[in-house]
Amino acid sequence: MSLKEWWDAAGHHPVILCFMLAFIPILEFLTLTGRMPSRPKPPKLREKIPFVSNTIDYLTNVGAFNDKVAHRLESTGSNIVKFYVGFIPVYIVTGTKNVQMVLNTPHLLDGNFIQLVLMEKHWDMTKEEIKKFANDRSGRSKVPAREAKYTPEDKRYWLGHDRLYVEYLSNKKYADSLAELFHLRFSESLDGQLSLIGNGAPIELFALLKKTMAESAIIALFGSQIIDLNPGFIDCYWRFDDIAGTLAWGLPRLFQRKAMAIRDELHIMTERHINSAWDHHDKVGIDPEANWEPHFGSRLSRETAKWLRKGGFSNHAAAGHTLATLFGLNGNTVPITAWAMIELIKDPSLFAAIREEILTVSELSPSGDCRFDTDALTKLPLLQSLYIEIMRMHVSFNATRKALSRFQIGGCWIEKGALVQTCSQIAHFEEGVWGNEGHPASEFWAWRHVSFSEDETDTAGETPRKAKFVMKARPSSFFPYGGGYVTCPGRHFAKQEILLAIATLVSKYNIEFVEWMNSDGSPSPNPPRDDRSFAGFIAMHPDKDVRVRLSKR
Repeated sequence: MSLKEWWDAAGHHPVILCFMLAFIPILEFLTLTGRMPSRPKPPKLREKIPFVSNTIDYLTNVGAFNDKVAHRLESTGSNIVKFYVGFIPVYIVTGTKNVQMVLNTPHLLDGNFIQLVLMEKHWDMTKEEIKKFANDRSGRSKVPAREAKYTPEDKRYWLGHDRLYVEYLSNKKYADSLAELFHLRFSESLDGQLSLIGNGAPIELFALLKKTMAESAIIALFGSQIIDLNPGFIDCYWRFDDIAGTLAWGLPRLFQRKAMAIRDELHIMTERHINSAWDHHDKVGIDPEANWEPHFGSRLSRETAKWLRKGGFSNHAAAGHTLATLFGLNGNTVPITAWAMIELIKDPSLFAAIREEILTVSELSPSGDCRFDTDALTKLPLLQSLYIEIMRMHVSFNATRKALSRFQIGGCWIEKGALVQTCSQIAHFEEGVWGNEGHPASEFWAWRHVSFSEDETDTAGETPRKAKFVMKARPSSFFPYGGGYVTCPGRHFAKQEILLAIATLVSKYNIEFVEWMNSDGSPSPNPPRDDRSFAGFIAMHPDKDVRVRLSKR
């Protein structure tokens, strides 16, 4: 029985809960008397009420739960710890080899089941639609898995979905088009907001980014009609962003009625957009080669809608796909950009160094705005290091797989059906991996991934030092976008978006710090910390805003 099925059953049938509580002493007795099969056992996560306490903690406070796991790993010297969510065994593993195994062995560990959960909880697909993906055992590779080698091409849903992102997002032509659209819209949106409040007037930076950056990215990907058709769309999205993680991987629906109502409100808006776009397509037509148009938006959005319709999926399911993509589009990029700007504001010398570096790959447009060589921008050493360091510090993501059969990892046997996780919140802070002398892994240091080499001696007889970006750790220690075959397909565009947003703000405006601001609008003496309610799912938001004065340079 899956986690979802167990929770739904327990939530609607108190008898099941009573049975579970009655069964606990029997299981404990069997364990104590040695009648359970013997095998190498990892340390267990302690709990007051077996099978209950950890379950509640895990489903309601992932940030604190991950801290508890990290402490248990450290105190036992182990690289694997076990606990239960209900009756489902869960293992959290650390260490390079173990993480590589979790992320890169699809024949042992299934990552698709998480997406099936999202199809129900976020997309709101019907059971019949979800079964199309669930029954596709052919895999995501060009050559189908041996056990499903006769699967028809039009029934290879995982591969078909992945191909959309490879062809229309990873492809440089479409990625550059999206990045340019985002940058132009974001720059115009910032100017528009400043014209409303006045150049140099105080403004809350994170709130500004949640408006301007999110709207610009949404229009670039999905077109302007999704905004025009739905007043209050951006505010509705951010209400969904607050509950998206726990809605997918939290308590049963019975206890999340408010969250479900928020999801349904946003779903109505995205379905209105899909219906309108198809209506325009069917009545007027849309240039099939257009990189962007206002109804479907980008080529990726339009081709995805076509693929879903051809595959027999409803407009309701397509609207759910849009909803889920919105979370992937904004859930990391906006808070990560906010965190980067917060660090730059805290350290004027870092701000100056980043600005100096960015200006080397920019030129002024006829209107006076900076235009950037996006390829060169994404290769700047200090800017890349800042990006990696911010992602390392503030993304909390539990990569989760389900055991397809019994196998061994970290010296322990894992039973079929168990969940196996590796946590960025733990891996991203390993001192032996990330620490530098004078700069422990627990602290932000923008230069952590920059090394210097001596260049050739110049005509003045000096030997300048040349900065170079060098990733501090291996991929198995850094996975903010997931890893292996279940990796965020929009990660490259996300990086472009974040770096373009930082570059626009730093090159276009003088930014003067005013004060830190609590969520209730009152001033705070302390800078922001991570909002742990987002832990386990996505980038953690700053728990407070920063009030600044923005004035055009």
